[in-house]
Amino acid sequence: MNPACARCGKTVYPTEKISCLDKNWHKGCFHCEVCKMTLNMKNYKGYDKKPYCNAHYPKTSFTIVTDTPENLRLKQQSELQSQRKRLWVRFPGNTC
Repeated sequence: MNPACARCGKTVYPTEKISCLDKNWHKGCFHCEVCKMTLNMKNYKGYDKKPYCNAHYPKTSFTIVTDTPENLRLKQQSELQSQRKRLWVRFPGNTC
């Protein structure tokens, strides 16, 4: 039995089949998710099991993970240091 196309759901016959991104596609259905440019095995980029052209490939942005154990420890440490500095500024002549 021939598989169904990932885009249109119709049967894909061997002469028109592209197997990519763990799915089967008609040649005409294998196009960019954004601009609909027809893609092939040489010029596509896959993201989240969907084909994209180079221009519309989703860019991954890096974010800061703030609640890692190391970051929490550093935050605590810097808060303690700033408290010590504030106490020293308030009472600079105190040697106790």
